[in-house]
Amino acid sequence: MFKSTLIMNKFKSKNILKKQKQKETKIYNMKKLYIFDFDGMLVDTINDSIDCVNEALKKCGKPTYDKPLETLYYKEFRQFLVDNGAPKESEVYHLYNKIYAEYEKPNTKPYDGIIEVLETLHKENKTLAICSNKEENYLKEYTEKMFKNHNFKYISGHRTGIPDKPNPDRLIELIEKENINKEEVIYFGDKDVDIEAARNAGIDMVLVTYGQGNNEDYQQDYPLKVIDSPEEILEV
Repeated sequence: MFKSTLIMNKFKSKNILKKQKQKETKIYNMKKLYIFDFDGMLVDTINDSIDCVNEALKKCGKPTYDKPLETLYYKEFRQFLVDNGAPKESEVYHLYNKIYAEYEKPNTKPYDGIIEVLETLHKENKTLAICSNKEENYLKEYTEKMFKNHNFKYISGHRTGIPDKPNPDRLIELIEKENINKEEVIYFGDKDVDIEAARNAGIDMVLVTYGQGNNEDYQQDYPLKVIDSPEEILEV
């Protein structure tokens, strides 16, 4: 009796795994437009970004952000900038962009495995796009530099007068340009803003843990899946 119950349980477990695999394959096959965040998703930028932010803060006579980057809580960091008079469109923000553009960025590079993933998606005829809150002109320049042999059909960054994520406008703009249904779109990001942007746009999203998010983000129930490496993008 015990042996037959054990066999039945193993059979059920195999069926569950098979169904889960079939569901993941179905999701992969139905998605046509893959939209990616940039910082913390495709490219590891945090060390050089914080160095440049602190340089801009220092030049403007404001306190620098000195907490360990290993425990950086991005929502807290954004609030730190606001509290110190350095939100978007401030003097500090514009100076940061100038410093960052001229900075050598020795620590900035695509995450291990991400280039191979993009190559595979391209071979599978998936349309690739980027939607970031980084200034669009810089975003296009950095994308060309980091991914010179990869074709992103759309690159959407910060533009004056158009709200940033978590507002869904720029995500929806990409979907409308591609002229497809929201069910055919999947968005990949690494933190709270990305989750809210996808939710507001009404599209599926996957959250990665290797970027700039935290446990609070990873516990949210909206993401279709939470993954730990770029290679797992192909398993969604």
